[in-house]
Amino acid sequence: MSSLHSGVTFYEEDRGNGPFMIRIGGTSEFVSEIDPHDKRSWPPGIVKFCEGWKNTKTLMFNTMDEALDAADKVWDIEGIHTSIETVGPSS
Repeated sequence: MSSLHSGVTFYEEDRGNGPFMIRIGGTSEFVSEIDPHDKRSWPPGIVKFCEGWKNTKTLMFNTMDEALDAADKVWDIEGIHTSIETVGPSS
């Protein structure tokens, strides 16, 4: 699987090296919540973010495919560039 959007960056060679997290492009902010069904906004959906590489609120994804699916939802809701990052051994 690959991303449906050009605004989602990832490295295919990272596949299998999870867990993964979604970083807002060029920042140290990460996705902490995705609710594609929240009807308080238009288009429907809400994304929340947290600061810091080691923030315990950051959503973690076990597989690259799960992370890509979530990053596509972030793009659909927020329209912001993201990158899929691996969680290294020191994280």
